[in-house]
Amino acid sequence: MRTSVRSAGVLASATACLFLTLPAGTAGAVTMGDAPKPAKPAPPPTGQVVICNHSGYMFDVYADGPSIREDDLAGSFDECTDWKPVLTGGYSVGFGLRTPSAQNVIIQARYKRDGHVFYKVFNGQGQLPLAVGKDETTRLDLFIPRA
Repeated sequence: MRTSVRSAGVLASATACLFLTLPAGTAGAVTMGDAPKPAKPAPPPTGQVVICNHSGYMFDVYADGPSIREDDLAGSFDECTDWKPVLTGGYSVGFGLRTPSAQNVIIQARYKRDGHVFYKVFNGQGQLPLAVGKDETTRLDLFIPRA
């Protein structure tokens, strides 16, 4: 029993000496909780979606995905949306005539994916899956061919 009392006394003395020899700033930093502040998280990656009306007709357009946008391309020739920044990812982009038409209106959509240009034809309205990459512009051009 006597050995354990002596060991405890030696341990207490050593601990006290340690705290006396530490610089004042070190002990304070440990006890006050002055830990370095964590870095701000990086902003999420963004890109841009541009939809252009090349027909003069009025379109309602939207993009539904990680970011949601909507606009009306109200009939001025070559009017474009300016949706930036939008979060990267997959989008469902839709478009349709703003006012119903008694005629059968054909809409041509042109878009670029992986370096290839694609054309699709729609009857009065349409929807396309498009992807937006980091620092990239995804573009969709809408045309109504004249007969």
